[in-house]
Amino acid sequence: MPILTKLPTNFCVAFIERELEDNREKKIWMSRWPLMQRMIDQASNLEKVFNELINQFGYADKLAILYESERPNAEAVWLTLEHIWLSEDFAKEEFIQARTNRRELLKLQENISELSCRLAGMLRRQNELYELSGFRRYDCQTAVDSLVQGGEHNYLFGAYVKNELESLAYQYDLRYWPSRADVVEAIGEFEELQPKPQHVEIPDAVLDGRASDHKDFVLAFDAKFDEQNQLPTEFRFSNQAMAEIINVVLDFPEDKLILGDTIRTIRNRYVVVK
Repeated sequence: MPILTKLPTNFCVAFIERELEDNREKKIWMSRWPLMQRMIDQASNLEKVFNELINQFGYADKLAILYESERPNAEAVWLTLEHIWLSEDFAKEEFIQARTNRRELLKLQENISELSCRLAGMLRRQNELYELSGFRRYDCQTAVDSLVQGGEHNYLFGAYVKNELESLAYQYDLRYWPSRADVVEAIGEFEELQPKPQHVEIPDAVLDGRASDHKDFVLAFDAKFDEQNQLPTEFRFSNQAMAEIINVVLDFPEDKLILGDTIRTIRNRYVVVK
């Protein structure tokens, strides 16, 4: 049913209650139920959040859209509230794992580049020795041969590519093809030119800095409003409202509640690269 109340906190609570009831009936998003319920139970601690949201977009209900011009604001209210109860994903453990994964990716990138350079050098030296030392090798492998061998368990390669590739190899002698060393070296050169890996959800400012529940949460939460999604573009809650969100979402005890000044410091110190 459409929400009729015209008080920001009551409107937002009624909205969350309706969404939670719908989720429970459909048995979906079960991991989100506790936070949605906490937002309802602690609505008095989110009053600034609800006031800022309604002051910006009005009492826009997605189930009471009469004109298409009302849709953007209705979606903004809906998706921003949803963003809050989904933001529990910005937990410290996930950022720690993301930092660990990125460090490993960077190290692998470095190692692949180094190893491919070394392997290319060894392949060239091997060819040189066979050509000049009087030794003969039983068989030779070209770059095309390595592709064919590598694709032997790939049905689609065998059915559609192998014969045409081998046909080309018969038409053009080795002068027309890169050597195995050239191919291996190209792999390393490619890796060396790659930029630092970027996470699809977590901004670089979070991953580059030291681990912190507050900083990680704020930067990740704000960054979502700058991405290509349906959230209102570049919208920001005030520092105090952001503190209310963190306190409720992360369920901080009373003696560890975050203040707006903490959010201001984080936002002033770190810049999220768009």
